[in-house]
Amino acid sequence: MYYYIIEPSKGKFINRQEKIKDILGDLGIAGETVSPSSARTIEELTHLGVVKGYSTIVAVGSEALVNKTITVLATEQTAHDTVLGIIPDDFTSALAKKIGVADIRSACETLKFRKLETFSLALIEPNKYFVTEASIENPKNQEIFFAIEKLKGKARADQITIKPGLEIIFNDPIKEGGMSHKLIKWLFGKKEKDIFSSFFHPKKIRFESEKENLPIKVSGEVVAKTPVTFYNRSKLLKIIVARDIIKEKKNLTGGER
Repeated sequence: MYYYIIEPSKGKFINRQEKIKDILGDLGIAGETVSPSSARTIEELTHLGVVKGYSTIVAVGSEALVNKTITVLATEQTAHDTVLGIIPDDFTSALAKKIGVADIRSACETLKFRKLETFSLALIEPNKYFVTEASIENPKNQEIFFAIEKLKGKARADQITIKPGLEIIFNDPIKEGGMSHKLIKWLFGKKEKDIFSSFFHPKKIRFESEKENLPIKVSGEVVAKTPVTFYNRSKLLKIIVARDIIKEKKNLTGGER
């Protein structure tokens, strides 16, 4: 039932794999375990888990591992009913908070209780999905052109952050009060003190750079360069979350959704 893709541990985390396996065994949810290597990539191992018919694939390790696993699950039609579990390597990260886990044991126990939440993902054209965030780094602060459906504009920002749901954050502390800020303020209805960030739900947004092709990074890895198009993929993947996350969402919405 459970198929674990475990990232090799390094340094102070060298005994992490055995600790996780021991806890999973105690909880009665041990399964097949594999680790990426030069012989088999994360994507190949995820595909293998899908082909073998596992209903739950668990990514154990970094955000990069999680996003690469997600890309395969979101891309392969045969994986549409596959559930993703996550044991992150950083329990202070936004990803760990998103699924409601605080340490290795709570992450393992979350897998056992198997509470599911359907998450939206972002897609970088043509085939890179992520559940964390992507960034466009622009150290020379050149103009960046963007298009949202029929609406086009341009702005200066030293970094643009893109999150699932297409939450876009422009960071340009140098040009405060400039034309790019005024455009963003007008476009997204932001107050003066909050014109650096914007939140909206288009189906897609495209970025092009003025001169050089700018790198797009996900979990510290360059996965594409401008020009690039991001797509919002709503409610695409079922991920196992802590029971407290489910309770919190019920309280915020006044009951079952």
